[in-house]
Amino acid sequence: PPILLTAAPAAAEDQAARLPDKPMVFDVLRDGSKIGEHRLVFEREDSTLKVSVETDMTVKFAFLTIFRYEHKRVERWRNGELESLAGMTNDDGRQYEISIVRREDHYSRTVNGTEEEIAGPLAVDSLWSKERLAAGKLFSVASGKSYRVRSNLLGWETIEARGAAVEAEHYKLSGEVERDLWYGASGELLKVRYEGAEGETFEYVRR
Repeated sequence: PPILLTAAPAAAEDQAARLPDKPMVFDVLRDGSKIGEHRLVFEREDSTLKVSVETDMTVKFAFLTIFRYEHKRVERWRNGELESLAGMTNDDGRQYEISIVRREDHYSRTVNGTEEEIAGPLAVDSLWSKERLAAGKLFSVASGKSYRVRSNLLGWETIEARGAAVEAEHYKLSGEVERDLWYGASGELLKVRYEGAEGETFEYVRR
């Protein structure tokens, strides 16, 4: 299952200042065992910020693959607001194709060929900076579902990430999804933890 986070438009100068100088790569763990990788690449295209995201998970038992998850998407942001998004997901055989395009006074969102118009600001589940944490309704870029969540700051903690003990700010998402998130002093995501449908613990840990 994908990670679900809120994303609200951040200021353009915040985006530029917080861009990593290399890809953000996370190890994906299931009950402590590595099952995949989550990667984000940031690029400047004139006044547009391009974020390319890939997630790949495989769970095996003996020589059999019992779960497979693949997701790819490209987000484009201008002046802190989402301009467009295109993504494809294979969630253990369930296929999703999603696109979002900003129009003059609304967003056009298409999920597996079904289009809808969304008025006002659009919150999507992009996760790379704490500047994007927001409460309310959000749309999944992986499955097309929508969720209502709230976000609470729990304080600073010491966690293991990037191969060392680091100080991180702990946020809790609750509501229709439950997620724990940890961000570093620069505001970049360091770790995510959540429970799967069968009680497994999934973690994304910054490499």
